[in-house]
Amino acid sequence: MSKLSAALLVIASAAFSSDDQDLPSYRDVAADVGLTRPNRFGSPAKKLITETTGSGGAFLDYDADGRLDLYIVNGQTLDEATAGEPGAPNQLYRNRGGGGFELVEGAGVGDTGWGGGAAAADYDNDGDTDLFVTNYGANVLYRNNGDGTFTDVTESAGVADERWSTSAAFGDVNGDGFLDLYVCNYIAFTTKLLDDLDPQFCIWRGVPVMCGPNGLPGEVDALYFNRGDGSFEDVTERAGVRNPEGKGLGVSFVDFDGDGDEDIYVTNDSTPDFLYENDGQGNFQDVALMAGVAISMYGKPQAGMGADTGDFDGDGRPDLVVTNFQGDYNALRRNDGMGLFTDVSDALGLTAPSFEKLGWGAKFVDVNRDGALDIFVANGHVYPEVDSAGIGESYRQTNQVFLNLDSGRRFEDISTRVGRGLSAQHSSRGVAVGDIDDDLDLDIFINNMDEPPTLLVDTTRHENGAVRLTLVGRKTNRDGLGVVVELEVAGTKLWRSSGAVSSYLSTSDRRVTVGIGRAPRATAVTIRWPSGVMELGELPAGSDVVVVEGVGRIH
Repeated sequence: MSKLSAALLVIASAAFSSDDQDLPSYRDVAADVGLTRPNRFGSPAKKLITETTGSGGAFLDYDADGRLDLYIVNGQTLDEATAGEPGAPNQLYRNRGGGGFELVEGAGVGDTGWGGGAAAADYDNDGDTDLFVTNYGANVLYRNNGDGTFTDVTESAGVADERWSTSAAFGDVNGDGFLDLYVCNYIAFTTKLLDDLDPQFCIWRGVPVMCGPNGLPGEVDALYFNRGDGSFEDVTERAGVRNPEGKGLGVSFVDFDGDGDEDIYVTNDSTPDFLYENDGQGNFQDVALMAGVAISMYGKPQAGMGADTGDFDGDGRPDLVVTNFQGDYNALRRNDGMGLFTDVSDALGLTAPSFEKLGWGAKFVDVNRDGALDIFVANGHVYPEVDSAGIGESYRQTNQVFLNLDSGRRFEDISTRVGRGLSAQHSSRGVAVGDIDDDLDLDIFINNMDEPPTLLVDTTRHENGAVRLTLVGRKTNRDGLGVVVELEVAGTKLWRSSGAVSSYLSTSDRRVTVGIGRAPRATAVTIRWPSGVMELGELPAGSDVVVVEGVGRIH
C-alpha cells in the first residue's frame, strides 16, 4: 500500500467510525408539550395478568404535512371492562412544528377500549396513513379520510377480532403491493380462569404476586391478507401460522434469509418464539428452532416481550434483539446467513446489564449518528409488591441505551451518560422512535404504566451527520415497507430496511434515517425495490429526500 493510499484510509476511518462517541443528551419534554395524561392499565395493584402488559403508541404523519404526529394508546380498568363502560379515549396529538404538539379533537380515533398497541400504515395505498389499534377486546381499524379525520372500518374490513391482542404489524407478505396485517394474540384469558387457579396467586422470589402466563392457555395469532379493496381475509390457517402454543407479545416483519420476501418473527411469553419463513407466496413454515431463535442459549424458552430487527454489525443481514423478564437476559441474535442465527448477547456485553431489569420495548437506533446501530430498551417490573419485599428489586426502573462499539463487536451501557431523561424511573412498556423536530436525530416516545408518558428529545448538536430518505412505492406498497436501502459512506457499506412496526405495541417513524459520522456525504445510495434496483448517487450530509419507485428523487 502506498503512503498516499494509507493516508486516505486513515482519513476515511476518521470520517466514519463506529467508535465516535458524539453522544446524545436526552431531555424528557412530555410535560412541556402537554403529554400529561397518565396511562391507565388496570389497577395500580396489578393483581391480574391482564393489568400488566401495558400500552404503546405510534409516530405517524396523519395530516401529510411532513411532520411526525403522535398517537397514544390508553388502557382500562377491569371494573370498567366488566361493566361494559368506556375507558379514557386514546389520544392523537398533532405536531405543530418545532417539537410542539396539540391535542386533536374530533379526528375519530378516540377508541375507549382496553388498549394495547398501535400499527400505523397506508393499508389502502391512497397516500395517507391509516391506524390499527389492538385491545383486550375488539380491535379497531381506522381509515384515514385525507382531511384530518378517520372512519372506523373495522367491520367492513373484517378485522374485528375480540381476543386479547397485543402487538400488530403491517407488511406485504405475498408481494401484491398491498400491506397485509399480522396480529399477536396473547392468552385465552377469561375471569373463569381465576376460579380455576388454586391458589389464586403465585410466588416470585418468596413474594406472593399475581400469576403470570405459565399454566394459562395460549392464543392463536392472526394473519390477514389485504384483498386490495379495503378489506382483509383471515388466512391464519391456510398460510401456516396457526399455533395455539404461542403467547404473542411482539412481532416484526423481516427478510431474514435475503430472498426478497417478508418473513415474520414473533416473540412469545414463556413459550418458544416463532420465525415464519415465507415461500414468496405468503405461505409460511416455522423455522425458529432450526434457525436458533426459538429459545435461549441455555436451551429454555424466554419471556419474550419486545423485538426489533436491524443490521448491527454491518454485514448486510438483519439481526434480532429481544427483551425478556428480570433475572433473564435480553437476547441479541446475530444473523450468520444460510438461515442461521447465533446468540451473541454474552460475548458482546449485553447479558449482565439486562439481568437486573425487566425489558419491554426494544429498538435498534443510531443514537450518535455514527452509522452503527445502538440499542434502546424500556424497562419496568410487573409486580408492584417487589418495592416493599426487601429483595433488591423495584417496580419502576430506569431505561437503557447500549452503544455499539468496534463495528458491532461489543456494546456498552451508556445510560448514565446520555442526559437526565434516562435517570427517571418508571414501569415502562411501549417504545416508538422518530424525529419529531426534523433535526435528523431520533427522539423516543415511551408509554409508562399508571403515569404520563415520556418523550425523550435529543438536545445534542451533533458533529456527526445524517441523511434521511422517505420512500414512496408505486408497484410496491406505498409506504415502501420492507424495501432495503444500501449506502456507501467513506468506504463502508450500511444497510437499512424501511419498516415502522416493531419494538413493542408501537409504530416508529417509517422514514429511513442513517447516521454517516464525520463523512461529508454518502457517496452512493442504492434502493432495492421489489420492482428493481434504483441508484441515487451521492447524498450530502443533512439531505432529507423523497424517493418515488420508478421515478427517483423528487425532493
